[in-house]
Amino acid sequence: MSKRILHVVKWYPHPGDPQNGVFVEKHIRSAGGTHEVLGFLNFKGQPIETSDVKLYGAEGMSPVAKLSVFIAKLANYQPDLIHFHCYANDLVPMAWWASRQGVPYLHSEHWSGLLPENVDRIKGLKRRLMRYYYARAHTVLPVSSILADGVRMVSPLARVSVLPNIVEAAHSERAEKRQYTSFCVVADVVFDIKRQDVILQTFLQLDPTQFELHFYGGGPDLEALRSRTAHLAHVFIHGRKTNAEILRALPSHDALILFSRYETFGITVFEARNAGLWAIARNTFGGAPWFDKGCLQANDDGELLDQMKTVAQLGPAPKGQFDDLNSEVIGNRLNSLYKGLN
Repeated sequence: MSKRILHVVKWYPHPGDPQNGVFVEKHIRSAGGTHEVLGFLNFKGQPIETSDVKLYGAEGMSPVAKLSVFIAKLANYQPDLIHFHCYANDLVPMAWWASRQGVPYLHSEHWSGLLPENVDRIKGLKRRLMRYYYARAHTVLPVSSILADGVRMVSPLARVSVLPNIVEAAHSERAEKRQYTSFCVVADVVFDIKRQDVILQTFLQLDPTQFELHFYGGGPDLEALRSRTAHLAHVFIHGRKTNAEILRALPSHDALILFSRYETFGITVFEARNAGLWAIARNTFGGAPWFDKGCLQANDDGELLDQMKTVAQLGPAPKGQFDDLNSEVIGNRLNSLYKGLN
């Protein structure tokens, strides 16, 4: 008999944002079994509910209200264990209450605030709460070794095991290639972190009759990006798409660019490689240990420009193959953890 698992999330796909936390959903679905999902997401509105998922619009929802919902869910569903996904202060009283009821918990971590370069910004009570929370989890599962380093810096007693993101290949016919050397960027449009401004400025140094650039994603700077590129015939803004739509679109491009200030993993690099694209990315990303020969590394603006030019000279990229990152492997690891958790 499989264990009953309650997943508590703050990122999860929903009609208002189909890209939100796709990687969290994939982890949950990979394990199968008997589970339900309880979400407190950053939107306003009535809860969204399906047979095994209930997502609350948590904007303006107090910590007490969230805890009350959690306690009621715990009493109603009576799970054998709880799997929290991505830290928030609200999880601390939930974990404390679950422990009082004899229900163990584990935790998956995706938050870039816990990368070693960002940990010093976590101070005071928040840091103490995180230390307490992680130390009492059965296992903490960061998606990369660099994120694991950050978790250990905050909570040296935490039991940490890296569980990478799941990468899926596009299940569609290969799309017809675009006329010019085509780059795509798949990320929320946040200039300061994702550095779409740097990518755009670098791209504009190339011959506009030979290259094109496509942005996929939404976010707070989407309209600013539209305004900045409205006069550019070789730059295209597609807005937010579902993960399935992105996977279908990728094969029409030649290369993906991910040039963020930091990435806990960088899953779009691997999705692009699986679709047969070159990928241009920084080797400081959490997913770098899994990079293959189709990942062209660029750590500064000059290298980014050079790699863009390089793509134009290369033939088609070989398809990537990342066997350690498929849903079956990750799901089996999760199920082993669940079975061993008392």
